[in-house]
Amino acid sequence: MKQNKISPLFGTYIGCAMIAYFLLLSLVDLHKKPIFSAFNLIIMGVGLYYTISKYKNEQNGVFKYLNGFWVIFQAGIIATFIIVAFFALYITELNDGILTEMLTTWKTSYDLTPGFAVLGLALMGFSTSIICALLLMQLFKRSWNTKEGRKHEL
Repeated sequence: MKQNKISPLFGTYIGCAMIAYFLLLSLVDLHKKPIFSAFNLIIMGVGLYYTISKYKNEQNGVFKYLNGFWVIFQAGIIATFIIVAFFALYITELNDGILTEMLTTWKTSYDLTPGFAVLGLALMGFSTSIICALLLMQLFKRSWNTKEGRKHEL
């Protein structure tokens, strides 16, 4: 498989968009409320949609399922690494009290360390990437029910 430049580019865009969203929330002091992080799913989904759209255009509409899946998954992993690195820096260096403030919002008595918070964020990003890749490939794969689909698949 040849070198793919779409995944790193779009992965970086997605990661930067999620960082910008987080910083925008922090300006209005809403970054402490975990419910607002649900919009990151939309950012990731839309970004991965455009990733596979660009890849399909570059391949003239003909590509193998596994290659398309891999392009989407790589972009999601890159975006996840970017947001996890930023979040780790943010909660340890820039605002080390945010975890306590977030837990106060939940009104629970959990003992959350930065390591567990970063691990949780990474696992959510990885799982979102694989689920989005599986879902989006259903939209972009070629159908095997036509003569053209069978001819181009292998």
